[in-house]
Amino acid sequence: MSRLLRLLPERLQDDLMHSRTLRSICARAAVVVAGVVPGHQRKLRWLTRALEMSGSLAFHQSIASRLLQQGFFDQRAPWVETVKSSGRYREHFGRRSTLNRSVILKAPGADGEKGLLLMTFEYNWARLCLGLSEEELAWMAANFNFVFSASWSPTDYAVLGLVVACFPGTLFVQSCNYAERQLIEAFHPRLRCLETLPCDWISPGSHNPKPFAERSIDLLMVANWGRFKRHWEFFETLAQLPADLKVHLIGQPAEGRDSNFIRQLARQKGVPQQLTIHERLPIHEVAALQSDARVSVIMSRREGCCVAAVESLMAGCALAMRDDAHVGPVEYINSRTGVRLRPGHLAEDLQNLLQRAPQTEPREWCLQNASGDPSWQKLNRLIREHEIANARPWTQDLAVPSWRPHPTFRLVEEQQRLRPIYQELHSKFPRVFAEDLAENSWK
Repeated sequence: MSRLLRLLPERLQDDLMHSRTLRSICARAAVVVAGVVPGHQRKLRWLTRALEMSGSLAFHQSIASRLLQQGFFDQRAPWVETVKSSGRYREHFGRRSTLNRSVILKAPGADGEKGLLLMTFEYNWARLCLGLSEEELAWMAANFNFVFSASWSPTDYAVLGLVVACFPGTLFVQSCNYAERQLIEAFHPRLRCLETLPCDWISPGSHNPKPFAERSIDLLMVANWGRFKRHWEFFETLAQLPADLKVHLIGQPAEGRDSNFIRQLARQKGVPQQLTIHERLPIHEVAALQSDARVSVIMSRREGCCVAAVESLMAGCALAMRDDAHVGPVEYINSRTGVRLRPGHLAEDLQNLLQRAPQTEPREWCLQNASGDPSWQKLNRLIREHEIANARPWTQDLAVPSWRPHPTFRLVEEQQRLRPIYQELHSKFPRVFAEDLAENSWK
């Protein structure tokens, strides 16, 4: 479908791709196809694709009931073949088989006390499940709880099904969108969603905000150069705003696009401002620019949790996102933090936000609601209560993670304390746990 859409004008492409009606029609068509194709693997491919296209809780419950009744979750092999044949992760599997962007927050202890492994990005979930034998998976399940942190909404339900088929007991999922939490939990009764999003783990010390009067950047957009970030709409909006605005863009190549493509696109859209474009900046330089900006702009209509949105709040930037965005942190926009841009009124709403931005309190709101400290408290409480309810000991709290922009340890001493379990896992399962995972998980 996406190939056909790209033959249409850009704005029409965009409207159709995000049409709830069209997505619902495609979901129901996928269920029909699943009913006639032969083989478990092909049925699973179409059914999980249907789940990704539909936002209906009743629809998810119907398909989940069908999968449960037919015993699909009791069989690992069909899920393995479905994930392997999808081609979605071919690039990731080709480059490496070991986990990245994952962190061990607790080591197993005595008397059956379980550790905790947190993995971001669905391809890492697949690396764990495909890289270990059934016996090795059983050892991991006996010694660890897992948090499977999604990277997109909807998540990949084929990999999620593989996870359920590989591990017994309760499995914790961190969704990228509050609206998807019910849908994920409806997929299987052993799935339980966290109260947090993957963008909710920014450390207060990651940014050093400038006083608002001293900030030199009017509008900042932190987004890779991919299509879904919708730079074209940002540029069309800039064409309606004053030419003297100081506008910075930070990104990196994606989908064959680089900074030269972005400059050319800006010229085509008639952007009157002198843009400053940064490519492949180190994370500390991104944080410095965020701390020097008045307003941060996110134009995506659908993606994952968009860590840059909460980074902006922590940096003291007023945040602007589309009102119709299916992007997790759009829920964090209120009178204290920014504005939800109305389709058809983007320039007007941005102009108004620039004027009232000095009166907003994005960092203060973020510290209270969406930063690493309250998020750690929620996760630690959830896992502790689960373990106690299952009559397992709890003598050690979780380490505190921080996203920079992927998971690492906030405290070096906690990283050092957990180094032995990293070494043990590397020794047992070198195909999945790299020797340098503790140091390089966030890269």
